[in-house]
Amino acid sequence: SFQASSLRGGLRARATCRRVGVCAHERSAMAGGDGVAGMVSDPFTSALRQPDLMERLAAVPDVRKHMADTGFMKEIERLRAMAADRCATSSDITAACKVGQEIAKVAQRDPRIMQAMMALQGQHLYVDEQDLKRAENVGDMKRREPVQLENLALVKDITSVDEAKAKGNEYFKAGDLNNALAHYEKGIALLRDAEELPAATLATLLSNATQCLLKLNWPDRAKQTASQAIAVIRKAEDATFDQSKLFFRRALASEQLKDYNLAVEDMARAMQHAKQRELPLAEQHRLQAEVRRLVKLKDSADGEAEKRRQQQENERQAEVQRMQGAELAPKAPKAAPPVSADYLQEQDFSHWARKRLTEAVVGVSYKCPGGGFILITELQEQSKVQASVTTKRGHRALYYEMDLHCLWLGKVTEGEMQGLFRLYNVAHDTKFQLGGDENTSYMYQLGWDQRLSGPWVEQLRTEATELFDLVAAAVDTVIEELRKK
Repeated sequence: SFQASSLRGGLRARATCRRVGVCAHERSAMAGGDGVAGMVSDPFTSALRQPDLMERLAAVPDVRKHMADTGFMKEIERLRAMAADRCATSSDITAACKVGQEIAKVAQRDPRIMQAMMALQGQHLYVDEQDLKRAENVGDMKRREPVQLENLALVKDITSVDEAKAKGNEYFKAGDLNNALAHYEKGIALLRDAEELPAATLATLLSNATQCLLKLNWPDRAKQTASQAIAVIRKAEDATFDQSKLFFRRALASEQLKDYNLAVEDMARAMQHAKQRELPLAEQHRLQAEVRRLVKLKDSADGEAEKRRQQQENERQAEVQRMQGAELAPKAPKAAPPVSADYLQEQDFSHWARKRLTEAVVGVSYKCPGGGFILITELQEQSKVQASVTTKRGHRALYYEMDLHCLWLGKVTEGEMQGLFRLYNVAHDTKFQLGGDENTSYMYQLGWDQRLSGPWVEQLRTEATELFDLVAAAVDTVIEELRKK
């Protein structure tokens, strides 16, 4: 026997376990839990093959409460199918062990599955809410349904729609959203089973359920529920029902789902219904403000989407240019020995480019508006400059890559300091563009003496960013000269 005091970092257990089976890793053949001789098996796999599996799980109170959750039941059914697969029931030790390992991995990730597996062995494993939330947050188990068995137990004896709605409202006001949702859904179910279906009552319960789902962060279901409520009113052609809340709540659900087009459209409809119903001006103004807020979100999202599209297009074009080089105008031929049309000629301009970059960059300066200046004093040896022109079949292409490391000096009345400025990602497939994509634009880094402090230091550090524009412009003049080579 053994004492299990912890499981998977947070699962607390107190169990005295008896060895109830022989692991497949230790025996190549055994009589499995289903009594088939020669079958390779392990306790978990054997238990999942039992015909009364669901009855055995339901007999354990701690496990039974999970059985109202569709995610849990789907996982149990999936594991049951794995255990019944011919690989798991064959005499092939390796194949059977793999199935057992997969089942064990699932149990390790999902505390509910491990609790169920231990229960099938006759052992008790304590799992609390903290364990379940941790597994949900890290993605080890599927998110649980908002209405669980303990919530359903409260509504199983309710037979009145009014009672379900009233108690749901009480739980909602108390902040118990799961129980409130259970009562609203019970009322909805009772209405759907009734001979007469009052549209207004059903739409109200659906609207209340939508609000619970929104607060419980189930926007997809909230959107579906609100749509059902809108459809009920539309089908009943009830012109007296105030639909502003329905569209308002569906708009919030769409916002959470980042469907900003529908969110703006629904919020505008909510405002229209509020005006038609002559709701208080404060409510109308609130809805107008919500419309403006969502329009801003939509515009921002559209801008980001367009930016991503443009970045992808720029990267596609840059990839082509990266392979082909920057095209140059053909040069007048000089008298020279004839060469094959397929012969590739390459001229290296790296040394020339480095020399010209030093001349162009060193001395670049920025005059501070408050007095003082910032000056590039040196192009460091560690800078990398490569440039060449290739010619093939009369086609000339320029290839270059530059990574420039510069020293800068900043002076103001209060003092002076030195720093580093790096301009990189300069190549034949990139260009200078403020705020541009890092795949297709020049980039820079700025360094300074961290030991210095004071307002003047912050001033110089901030204004030194202006070197990006100035140094990039100096580099581009050299690149233009390269293009004429």
